[in-house]
Amino acid sequence: MKKVLILFFTILPYCITAQDNNVEKVILEFSCFKYPDTEYRIDYKKKELTCIMKYQIHNNKDSVVINKSYTFADKEFEKFRVELEQNIPDSIVRKSESALDGGGFVISYVRRNKKNSKLIIINPYRKSEKYTQEFKKIDSFFEFAYSVVKDSSGIEALDQSYRPYFTGLPIRKVSENPLEYKAWGSISGNATSKNDLIPFLESLPKDKCVIINFDNQLSYAWQEDILRLYIVKNSNLRFANMKWLKYTRKNLIEFKEKIKTIGSNQDEMDKLKNTTSYRLYMNGSAELLDNWLKLPEESIATSVEDYRKNCR
Repeated sequence: MKKVLILFFTILPYCITAQDNNVEKVILEFSCFKYPDTEYRIDYKKKELTCIMKYQIHNNKDSVVINKSYTFADKEFEKFRVELEQNIPDSIVRKSESALDGGGFVISYVRRNKKNSKLIIINPYRKSEKYTQEFKKIDSFFEFAYSVVKDSSGIEALDQSYRPYFTGLPIRKVSENPLEYKAWGSISGNATSKNDLIPFLESLPKDKCVIINFDNQLSYAWQEDILRLYIVKNSNLRFANMKWLKYTRKNLIEFKEKIKTIGSNQDEMDKLKNTTSYRLYMNGSAELLDNWLKLPEESIATSVEDYRKNCR
């Protein structure tokens, strides 16, 4: 019995020390040029994720956009926790690159014994192998957070935070019935560039109505290509929030009037060849575009809500 007590009191200090060294909270901070500052606090004991987003305004004061807490289950946190606790720094570790705009993130580990540590990443390059492990933590965090946060304001905060670090097509399914998708980040380029948008659109069901809310995140060139490839062909895809189409409509109407007035004047026609309206109208889509132009102007700006009423 005496030996057992000696062993117990010998091991006890190590157990207490190990427990004191356990992480209790983790704080992730995101800061990027032209983006709001966002902080996510993960409390292990409370099983709570708190999101705080704020914009800096005049006199160094902050305007808080969101400050919400969400509870999570052990199962939801398990995968991210494994990734999060890989290679925890013992003190403050800083990695940085030179950049004009700035940005980055900080992961702070709060221990029971108050021996806290930080991983500070400044101006990271997403494609750099130098930050592979750090970005694994970031991607794993957002996978976890999106599984926990379900309200629109919380999701928008996550989108704002993740956008500078995200790779891929920023489109997410938001509804199953009717089937609806929403763009949460900007999509540049057009249909001729290497992209994921056309393969995504082609992969959608063709036997039922599908809503794609681009939320005005689509480039002007892309909107014209979507018009040419899908809208004028009466596709089953319903595109919402493409604000540039009203200017495309206006330009096409003006273009058609110019064609009438210049007649056989080749010099004037050559000038028109440099316009996007010429390329759009004269590539074999003239008849389809004419039918589209005959539609009431308000029909080219159908709201997501109106699509949902009739899209089943």
